[in-house]
Amino acid sequence: MKKTGNHIIFLLFACLSVFAAKAQETAFYATVDKNPVGTGDVFSYQITLENGRGDITPPSLADFNVVFGPSRSSNYRIVNGEQTSAITLSYTMRPKSKGEFTIDPAQALVNGKRFKTESITVKVIEGSSSRAPQTNRNQNQSNQSASNTSNENLKVQIQLSKRKVYLGEQITATYVILTRFRNIDIEGTKFPGLAGFWTEDLKTEQARWEREYEMVNGVPYRKAVLKRQILFPQRTGKIQIDPLTISSHVNRSFLNPGEEVNMASNSPTIEVMPLPGKVPESYNGAVGEFTFSANIDRTELPANEAINLKIIISGSGNLSLIKEPELKFPPDFETYDPETKDRINVSGAGVTGSRSFQYLVIPRYPGDYEIPEIIFTYFDPAKEAFVTKSEGPFPIKVTGSAASVSKGQRSQNIVKQTTEDIRYINTLATSLESKNKQFFKSMGYYAGIGAPFIGFILFLAFRKKRATELDDVQGTRRRKANKMARRRLKMAEKALKADDSKQFYAEIFKALYGYMSDKLGIPGSLLSRQVIVENLKERNIDDGLIHELSDTIETCEMARFAAVAEMSNREFYNQTVKLISKLDSRIK
Repeated sequence: MKKTGNHIIFLLFACLSVFAAKAQETAFYATVDKNPVGTGDVFSYQITLENGRGDITPPSLADFNVVFGPSRSSNYRIVNGEQTSAITLSYTMRPKSKGEFTIDPAQALVNGKRFKTESITVKVIEGSSSRAPQTNRNQNQSNQSASNTSNENLKVQIQLSKRKVYLGEQITATYVILTRFRNIDIEGTKFPGLAGFWTEDLKTEQARWEREYEMVNGVPYRKAVLKRQILFPQRTGKIQIDPLTISSHVNRSFLNPGEEVNMASNSPTIEVMPLPGKVPESYNGAVGEFTFSANIDRTELPANEAINLKIIISGSGNLSLIKEPELKFPPDFETYDPETKDRINVSGAGVTGSRSFQYLVIPRYPGDYEIPEIIFTYFDPAKEAFVTKSEGPFPIKVTGSAASVSKGQRSQNIVKQTTEDIRYINTLATSLESKNKQFFKSMGYYAGIGAPFIGFILFLAFRKKRATELDDVQGTRRRKANKMARRRLKMAEKALKADDSKQFYAEIFKALYGYMSDKLGIPGSLLSRQVIVENLKERNIDDGLIHELSDTIETCEMARFAAVAEMSNREFYNQTVKLISKLDSRIK
């Protein structure tokens, strides 16, 4: 029996140990039951220590008259096997005068570790404020009407991870609701338009109230996240974000229709700084932190066979906006536009993943060649500097003979003489000439001598022209701008057929920005609607055409957040194709 009793004691001790293990996290915070307060009001100030035992040192409360307190209370409970204990010091106070007064942090010493609460700034107004509902960390009670308490008991916020960034640097925007109402039904939301930003949406679940309360001026609020987005500013200067608005009903029940409350959030401003210093020539708009690699699958091959060149850019930043690096291939190589593949993840940490470019390259003639060094430059906001990485050069040996290049392309319609006594019947009209006429010094003789020299000179001229075009990267991009735009528009057409309206407008936006970047010779990182308009005006492009382009870009930006009812997507696509054609004929 004694042995059995020892086992029972051991099991009880083990269970208590499990409960204790689940309650190791200590929290220390201070709250007020309302803020602001009136000069004629009393309010409650509480200091709470959760899951810990220690000495609590309250702050000075000299700016207030302490009506009652401090009173000390303890709370202990186990919910779903999880143990929680709390010690609370409570003060009932009245302001001495109106103004803003800061209650300094309270302190607690728990097992040799010092904890501090946040300071609380209490705003005191003349007279008496509307009484807010009593709220603590575990419950939320409110019987006040929405008309009287909507500003204090319901808040809508746009929370930004950063307010000052570099051009192209990612920002996380979180749209939240904070409330002290017992129940609330959200009936409608209108998210802000984000002109001047490229955005990526986080795939989030339906909005739910979080377990933890959020403190606002010392007052606890329930919190729900409506949406998260990653923003990439596309122009410099100060950009103000429009407010988020919601319509809701509060305190609705079977017998009570509740009150309608419409709220608008803050309208934060983001300061976008230009990239510092001189922008390297190899920079093409990447902002973030990246790794870079490039490789080829063959270094020796016969003429007319293919090489695969693969470039991979991985990391965190504006991956969706990164263009392929500028490459210079030998003139004797036939090249094709790269295939772009994305593996991109959008999360609370930002946009991460990789973008790869795969080129198909075919050397047409034998010899020793080299694909020059491939350079990738990006701007790292953390270092506030440009970072350049490179791969290569890549030597390539092409085997085979020059004759093999054209093998199989010669005419096969040659009639051969098979015997000495019978010749084939000539069906063509012929002229009779003297058999004694010699080929020497005839026109054919001189033409035969000169043809190889003329052909060689033309070959050299062609190679020089091709090499010049390849060296002129900007010129090549300008000449191929229309072709590249049409290629990008094919992605928009795919989205159109898939009835993916958001992706459709995103691809139209990429096509227009990519076309203007190539045609105007402006890096994507420096391109904005304002820059495009100013550049086109300098080139004396018609104002009507400039406005049409500006309106089209704006429609793409706005369509990602709200439906566009002016025309169908098919009409918009056709209009964009015509717009690019008109621009291409006027921009020289």
